[in-house]
Amino acid sequence: MDELQVLIKALEVSADNSILRSHVAKLQFEGERYEEAYENYKIIYDQENDLESLEGMLKSLLELEDYEEALEIVEDEIEERQNWAFGYKVLSECLYDEEEYEEAKTYYEKAVELDTNLRDEEFYEELLNHTGKEKVPLKVINFSAGEEIDGEFEKPKINFENVAGLEDVKESIRSNIIFPLQNPEIYRAYGKSAGGGILLYGPPGCGKTFISMATAGECNAHFVSISITDILDMYLGESEKNLHTLFETARLKAPSIIFIDEIDAIGSSRQGMKNQTSRTLTNQLLIELDSTRNNNENLLVIGATNMPWYVDSAIRRPGRFDRIQFIPPPDTAARIEILKLHLKDRPCEDIDYTFLAKKMKNYSGADIKGVCDFASDRAIKKAMKAGKIVPINTDDLLSGIRILKPSTIEWLKTAKNYATYSNQSGIYDEILEYFEKNK
Repeated sequence: MDELQVLIKALEVSADNSILRSHVAKLQFEGERYEEAYENYKIIYDQENDLESLEGMLKSLLELEDYEEALEIVEDEIEERQNWAFGYKVLSECLYDEEEYEEAKTYYEKAVELDTNLRDEEFYEELLNHTGKEKVPLKVINFSAGEEIDGEFEKPKINFENVAGLEDVKESIRSNIIFPLQNPEIYRAYGKSAGGGILLYGPPGCGKTFISMATAGECNAHFVSISITDILDMYLGESEKNLHTLFETARLKAPSIIFIDEIDAIGSSRQGMKNQTSRTLTNQLLIELDSTRNNNENLLVIGATNMPWYVDSAIRRPGRFDRIQFIPPPDTAARIEILKLHLKDRPCEDIDYTFLAKKMKNYSGADIKGVCDFASDRAIKKAMKAGKIVPINTDDLLSGIRILKPSTIEWLKTAKNYATYSNQSGIYDEILEYFEKNK
């Protein structure tokens, strides 16, 4: 009986001995018994979640050419293991098997950059044959030396006084965001830090961007607004670096607020993704949001979406976007203020703001502006005929209301369905409360 058989017999008696099992798995792998090695590495990993057994599992799967299983494992793990060189190498081989050569090359170069021992010139030559490109050195940004990207960071001059309505939302932001940023020592006393993430959701045109800017103005923080187009790059791997660079710059400028518009485009559910680039960008966002890996104190990330049901559940967990806030269409009082705001610099007379606001139920702020613009166009036509300035009146605005219907109706119908039938976690309770108040 050889050494391996003896150890396997011993393992049957001492099944909980992870050191023995690891040695058995190693001998099985060296003896090209990859399926058995995989099973033993998996048992150890399920018990201890250690890197050695994880990499042993992946090596076994690669030898078995089970790239699909290896890809699934490495994608689940790579977001939790920052700068995991071997993980990038495995990802590269799996993508090569799927004929996604550009992405495979990017991850291979990233792996070798982190660990030169993973260099495989034959594999790299194959990658170059498929991509037809020579290696381009990655640009390194030395943040410790104070280098940063030229982001559009600013300190907004608006505050909550400029935001019409949304009193409940403003109060929630004051208690959960502004107070911690202005009083960090109190939060430290309780083992908490200022910063974190908040997800704003609601129908389009209801002021998610504006209230985020006003939040930065309230706490005198740097503010930058980004969307998917600001991050995406035509070269593979650059999008993730762009996102990382943005976050590092925001950390240098803390207190700061990053506003991510249409976050579902960056952080959408990975289960429905077929594109590897989208998955890796979502993974990078998760890494940046993880306060256990990064010093995110005094860094607030505000995400905005019209479709919260498409946002990856991992993003919504505590420690990332752990506060979720519904931004509803403006109520009657807010609609009055928005009307006055958009008409204050235009010639007007006999405007019955209360009457008009009551006629505009479910109109978003953008819809109200559209009505005001329509009324202006109507008044301009009358002025051109009269040869003089003709003021806007209530009838002009009523004409706009009859023509322009609220854009939020379709969204509210969809949201009501999700709130009624997919609200096991209670995430959409605010939507149900909104409908209860606005029957």
